[in-house]
Amino acid sequence: MIGAFYQPKAVIADLETLKTLPKRELTAGLGEVVKTAIIYDADFFSYLEKNIEKVFAYDLEVIGRIVKCCCQIKASVVSEDEKEHGLRAILNYGHTFGHAIEAFLGFGTWLHGEAVGLGMVIASALAKKRGLISESDDCKMMELCRKALLPTKIPENMTADDFIKHMRHDKKVRQGTIRYVLPTSIGKVEIFSDVSDEEIKNLINCLK
Repeated sequence: MIGAFYQPKAVIADLETLKTLPKRELTAGLGEVVKTAIIYDADFFSYLEKNIEKVFAYDLEVIGRIVKCCCQIKASVVSEDEKEHGLRAILNYGHTFGHAIEAFLGFGTWLHGEAVGLGMVIASALAKKRGLISESDDCKMMELCRKALLPTKIPENMTADDFIKHMRHDKKVRQGTIRYVLPTSIGKVEIFSDVSDEEIKNLINCLK
């Protein structure tokens, strides 16, 4: 039965449960929230810019809107591409670099959402270096990650070669090619398979 696809009849989210979590877990969850806005919805991104601090105050009206919006966006993406032939791959934004960070540090050292947060910062920097996004959009994404209390700096002991080594073992690699999800504007991303290892090395060295 593993790997079978069964879609839910409904999604129930008890917002009060969030009050039982440590602040770090809440922050990690925001990694996926910020990702959702960047890949699909510029208006949602703007809403987060204005309201993300209220999440840490457990404002259930704000949290409820965020949870609902994230569920709707993911449902929309997955329903269009249930078995990940194309569109659904945009949900991996921040994950290619993020998974490498998790693998290098040892799974559990950083929470998944924390690694994804930094992965988004690195992916945005790559997009800016390629001329895909503006300096302004890159700064906005970085600032939102900071507001969400997500990591924005590469671990000191992690090198460019470490990134490449672990990204090559990621489950999303196809026929030896790493596919990078990069933003072209806030609310829109595209998938690129033409990023060289040398380009990644230069990027990581610049960021460090």
